Amino acid sequence: MNILIRTRHHPSEPASERRLEAATLRIGRGSEQDLVLADLRLALAHAEITPGVGKQPCRVRAAAPRLALRVNGRLVAEAPLTVGDAIDLGRHRLTVLAKVAGADLVLEVTERHAASEDADARRQNLKLTLAEAGLSRRPWAWALFLAVLLPGLLLPLWQALSRPNADPAGRQQKSAPMGWDISWSSGPLASAHQSLKNDCGACHRQAFVPVEDASCTGCHSTLPDHPASTKVAAQPPFTSQGCTDCHREHNGAQGITPTDDRECTVCHADPAGLPGEPGLAVHDFSTNHPAFRLRLAQPAAAGSAEAFVWPAVRQGDTPGPRQDSGLKFPHDKHLLARGVDAPEGLRVLDCASCHTPTADRSGFAPVRMETHCADCHRLDFDPREPKRLLPHGSPEAAAQTLRDHYARVALAGGVIDAKAPDAVRERRRPGETLLASRARIALDWADQRAAETLAEVFKRRTCHSCHTVTATTDGRWQVAPVAPQRSAFAAHVFPHGAHATEDCGRCHEAGKSKKAQDVLLPDINTCRDCHGDTAAGVKTPTNCQSCHDYHQHPHAAATAVRP
Repeated sequence: MNILIRTRHHPSEPASERRLEAATLRIGRGSEQDLVLADLRLALAHAEITPGVGKQPCRVRAAAPRLALRVNGRLVAEAPLTVGDAIDLGRHRLTVLAKVAGADLVLEVTERHAASEDADARRQNLKLTLAEAGLSRRPWAWALFLAVLLPGLLLPLWQALSRPNADPAGRQQKSAPMGWDISWSSGPLASAHQSLKNDCGACHRQAFVPVEDASCTGCHSTLPDHPASTKVAAQPPFTSQGCTDCHREHNGAQGITPTDDRECTVCHADPAGLPGEPGLAVHDFSTNHPAFRLRLAQPAAAGSAEAFVWPAVRQGDTPGPRQDSGLKFPHDKHLLARGVDAPEGLRVLDCASCHTPTADRSGFAPVRMETHCADCHRLDFDPREPKRLLPHGSPEAAAQTLRDHYARVALAGGVIDAKAPDAVRERRRPGETLLASRARIALDWADQRAAETLAEVFKRRTCHSCHTVTATTDGRWQVAPVAPQRSAFAAHVFPHGAHATEDCGRCHEAGKSKKAQDVLLPDINTCRDCHGDTAAGVKTPTNCQSCHDYHQHPHAAATAVRP
């Protein structure tokens, strides 16, 4: 029997043909079969096709009675084959085609599905489910649910409800140790709250109720609201904000103080929507931040209770910011490279000669005449007694000191002054008593000499060098008041201690300042040389909290004694 076998692995692929001549076509998995089909579900010798006798068609039969053989979808042991019949053997299908020249039987062999699909199906059939093993998922699910419910909810809830209630002052009556409710903790506390790590009830007053502001203000009672104005703080959006909107606990080392600028810019990027004094839009520090606002001393109007006012001006405004502290102080003359004239000779001064850091290095102690100036600007007045000095700060005390000094000199006698009267120039014998008339002459000279010296001190040297001095109609001298030392920044306090490694002249051009009215503060571009937003990468990360205090007391920046 001449047989033509056409094999097609995919419907879109061309068929490969093979001819063979055999009395019987043997089909199976064995290598000795005429048509080898690689399928583990087939026997080594599974079926065979025999030629018909006479006009009888070919027949297909199973090689053994127990082997499955399906023809046109029917399970048979033997069947005749005509054109169009399909024999299914495992995943293969053999279709009888019309005869062609030189072939008694034409078969087309195709795969109904890929071998990998068979492998997946076998793996699925080999799986053993919990139900097949006698272990249903439902009982195990309920058991695990109860195992989580008991220690995760019921026991912590019982412990929370059994704790003592908070007293009216907002504090716990007693601290309960951490127990089952540790399972409710979402993370470690910030370092500032480590003392409360075993006392959830200190903040969580009621179960399943978020932490309320009263829990925070119970300890932080002196912390003011934001903004500093209580009138503005009582208006939206501040009335709808709570402590936990910004201060999120259980973040461990990350801390409880917000560091993300979006906590601030969510409101300040559009200040028109905020109550109170309109401000400027702030989106970030590197590119979209207004120039610094300064509060600089200016003399108050006549009749004011205070001698000075501190109006707010912004760097970059026209005219530029100026201050009038009541002093005459040219920085450039004190910072000469050759030094300044001092009693012991030339002395080279620098910034540290007058500006002494405070103990916390956040600012500088006030400059004092007695500490920083008196070595060079001596308050002596009589060459014969160079160690006798005038008191600083009170014209009345200075006048009284001069009267006392020259009265003593006049009554003692022996003054070498050709213009002085005889009662002052003549020497006194020990125990000698002046006549009243001559004592009056001596004291009149003393008053005249004290007045001349006082005028010289206040008008031509010493006081006049640093202060604005005017003479009153009653013959006294008046010194213009000096503004107290305050922070010039209106919105923040500058941490000088964090910049101790920098040279002062990089930010403060004091060597070029000829007047005390010059504002020697850097602008925002100077700060941007080193500082940038937290995502800047190559610069020191700087967020809003680096310079601004959120819970700021009223006028805190204006009254801080930090330059």
